[in-house]
Amino acid sequence: MQRSGIQTLDRSYSLLQLVIRAGYRGQSISQLVEASGLSTPTVYRLVRALKDLGLLRQPLNRGSVYPGPELLGWGELIRDALDNIAHMHLLDMAETLGDSFFLMVPDGFHVLCLDIVDGRHPARSYTRQKGDRIPFGVGQASIAILSFMSEPEQAHILDHNEPAFLRARGINQRRVKEAIANCQHLEITCGVEDSDPPEFTGIAVPVFDKDRRPIAALSCCLRRSRLSDDHYERLVTALLTSARAISQNLFDSLESTR
Repeated sequence: MQRSGIQTLDRSYSLLQLVIRAGYRGQSISQLVEASGLSTPTVYRLVRALKDLGLLRQPLNRGSVYPGPELLGWGELIRDALDNIAHMHLLDMAETLGDSFFLMVPDGFHVLCLDIVDGRHPARSYTRQKGDRIPFGVGQASIAILSFMSEPEQAHILDHNEPAFLRARGINQRRVKEAIANCQHLEITCGVEDSDPPEFTGIAVPVFDKDRRPIAALSCCLRRSRLSDDHYERLVTALLTSARAISQNLFDSLESTR
């Protein structure tokens, strides 16, 4: 019985992961069967149990499956905690370094600005205010997050965004993939080369969850005239240090509440 219970838990967890990664697209039962390797009756049984627990929802009963209210509530808890923890780091960097600092999170085909703190030299390029949404592929923060998504997720987002948003800015998938490769190597990005407004530049780093999945990005915006070699090094050090501290504080604090 113990072995059977663990097996059921493992299988349920694998289905939850598949649905979470699909996000707003949802997953059909046949897709879950194919991706999980489980039998159709097993998937139906586990989905029904997960729906009863509020972890999954199926609006049309026999249609696609989506994250349920309990999962969404957990996601909101993480986002609120992330915002609160990150804010103090943004304040410290803005005061110490003088530039504008941003907290961005993935939001469908876009990244969403949760927080902005300005230093003595405020600057704006793509993101003007909290709540602004920027397409993936545009700006440093979107590249920082996109770089550490799975390759299928990257391809799906870029296939959607290239004709809709990127071409108008002179950006194509090849240029985005070059920026992704650099960010994967360095864990730092200045975005797609030469795509920023001429007078501005920026730097971004990802914020990871405990499994090294990207949940957010910290970024800064500044006038190019301010970006000396010394200032660049200070920005990179501060952003990386803050991103790692936020991740540690966030998931340690959430684990302590369980």
